[in-house]
Amino acid sequence: RRMQVSDRPLVRTAAPPGPGAGSPAPFAVSGLGDVRHGTTVAALRFADGVVMAGDRRATEGHSIAHRAMEKVFPADRYSAVAIAGAAGPAVEMVRLFQTQLEHYEKVEGVVLSLEGKANQLGQMVRDNLPMAVQGLAVVPLFAGYDLARGTGRIFTYDVTGGHYEESEHNATGSGGRDARTTIKLGYRVDLSRDAA
Repeated sequence: RRMQVSDRPLVRTAAPPGPGAGSPAPFAVSGLGDVRHGTTVAALRFADGVVMAGDRRATEGHSIAHRAMEKVFPADRYSAVAIAGAAGPAVEMVRLFQTQLEHYEKVEGVVLSLEGKANQLGQMVRDNLPMAVQGLAVVPLFAGYDLARGTGRIFTYDVTGGHYEESEHNATGSGGRDARTTIKLGYRVDLSRDAA
């Protein structure tokens, strides 16, 4: 199931954009204008694994640019990645991540561990740091079923590629704070597949 999460645009506290304002419009990248951003994505653990969902909106500056953007992608058979941030680089990062995991499995003959996948995605986010400094940040959520531990696990990232395991749930993007609050109000450790 997909969760319905309200989405609010992220607003900078700066002078309004315009001639002589002294600062570019939020999310503007020098010479590129406004860049599409994926907004809210969330993940939560339940008894048998993890559920991931995202709203369907992409924004450009303070406007909704697209109302049907895909933000949750399978990474492989046991994991998924959800994107928030600059949409173009995020989708390309996911495609490359999927290819790397497929290549690893073909070469090694085994699936990379969930921890290994989380580390690999962290390296890709870290490699994007120069672009993040220019306003093209990618902040994914990664989750999957850990075959060795027999449980679902969730990892969050910062723009430097640091990744952190979450115990129950998390959300990121411009509506992430509101999504985390909403999930927290209804979350129980023993959620079944039907309740999730």
